[in-house]
Amino acid sequence: MRYVVAGLLITLGVIVGAVGILQKTLWSPDDRITAAVTLDDPGPLVVVEPGVLNLYQTPATLTVTGEGELSISQASKESIDAWVGETSHTVITGLADESTLAAEKVDGEPRAPNPAGGDLFEGQVSGEVEVTLDWDSEPARSTFLIASDGEAPAASTVRISWPNSAGTPWAVPLMIVGGVLIVLGGLLGFRDYRRGRQDRQRREARQARRRKLAETGAAFAIVPVVALAGCGGPDLPTAQPSDPPESAPPAVTESQLERIVGEISTTVAAADAETDAEALEARAAGPFLSQRQGAYEVKRADEDYTLPPAVAAESLQLNFASATDQWPRVTTAVTSDSEAGQTQLLVLSQEDPRAAYRLWDQTVLMPGAEIPEVPDARQGAPLLAPDQEGLLKTPQDTVKQYADVLQHGADSRFADSFTDDPFRQRTAEAQKRQRDALAEGNAEVEFAYSAEGNELVAQQTADGGAVVTGLINVTTTISPESVDGRTGKLSIPRPQSRVVDQSETSKKLVTRNQQVVSFTVPPGSEGQVALIGATDVITGAELE
Repeated sequence: MRYVVAGLLITLGVIVGAVGILQKTLWSPDDRITAAVTLDDPGPLVVVEPGVLNLYQTPATLTVTGEGELSISQASKESIDAWVGETSHTVITGLADESTLAAEKVDGEPRAPNPAGGDLFEGQVSGEVEVTLDWDSEPARSTFLIASDGEAPAASTVRISWPNSAGTPWAVPLMIVGGVLIVLGGLLGFRDYRRGRQDRQRREARQARRRKLAETGAAFAIVPVVALAGCGGPDLPTAQPSDPPESAPPAVTESQLERIVGEISTTVAAADAETDAEALEARAAGPFLSQRQGAYEVKRADEDYTLPPAVAAESLQLNFASATDQWPRVTTAVTSDSEAGQTQLLVLSQEDPRAAYRLWDQTVLMPGAEIPEVPDARQGAPLLAPDQEGLLKTPQDTVKQYADVLQHGADSRFADSFTDDPFRQRTAEAQKRQRDALAEGNAEVEFAYSAEGNELVAQQTADGGAVVTGLINVTTTISPESVDGRTGKLSIPRPQSRVVDQSETSKKLVTRNQQVVSFTVPPGSEGQVALIGATDVITGAELE
């Protein structure tokens, strides 16, 4: 009867070894875990909530299929929600089952702008019919916006796949155990063949032992089945994003800002080449727009007139990001251009989440200008009100009082509260030269400097101070000599002569300039305000 035991061992070895082989072949799990959803009526937008791409081990792959041009945009949940607004959309929140994504439809407006190329997004991929995004970062608050053109259905299918880390750790051990059992069974059978028959008592004992082994084997076979039958399927993973921010987040990331500044620089350069004021409006606003449009008018009248400097976009030196969750919003960058030898402070503005950032002003920083340490760009710097207290001067007083210093020079009662600077020195020297030259012909010149309190931006520095940028309007009026009702004539310099289309006049010549100025303002009540940069542009001239 020992042949039975040998047979059992060999049979069990074959079964165990086969299970190990099947785990490595037919029963081997897929290399990737995939979940998908087919969308019949998704609306113009689909939103993938934060954490969904991190349900399993990354890198995850998000694949979208649909019709026409498709895009996947990535930003924080707060930014995506602001962009989506009241538009109808479908939200993908996680898994409905192991192979199906859970999707919910939110009704709303039937269309939205095409998000492709939007400034609000930190990253974006696009393509025709099918587009894929690979994700290998922490979930944080990252959310994904899927769209076509903002009117057509956003997608027909959304699929996410992850690497499958589930292995087959028992496959090799089972194959080894199976092989050992087969060998043992073979050896036992060979020994039984050589021993031959044994006496009856020993046969009966062996039969008894086999019965006990059979009972034990039956129990062994039944227990796993019962245990397996009692186990339910694995719990589905759920998205685990970071908590919502407790304070306002930074307006832009560094890579986002580099892209935006590059696009602004390209647009401005193209508008400059054609002195196209309308094209300029796509990426310009505020003082920068009014300065440039005025300069275009002068340039069209006098082709030799030099336009203001190009927007420096070669290198981003500082992302002075504002901390804000409101619109309209502004943020600041310090950039440089080695060819022009300039460092510029750029203030960008965005009217609403869907709008493009536009250049609000451009200040050429003076050589050696120092900007205090600013808050980490990952947290952002608070924006300050024009009448913000706690500074040596409020932002609006800073600009207004510096305008008074430019107009009155050392006689200004505010002169000592500002450090001396090259721009202030050049202004005083130019005014003196002009007065002296005109005095020879008994002509007079008047300078008027004014600053509007609302045309400024102030951001807090790390020490509690501020960087303040504002606009000063300058009007220079030259009056010819007038004696007994007779008026002399003025020779009109360029480019004003080309603008008014006269080389001399008996009327008053009025020239208008716009000056964008930037300052560092210390906290508290001690120290001085320092000018760090200025851009002065002639924007027009007329005869009165």
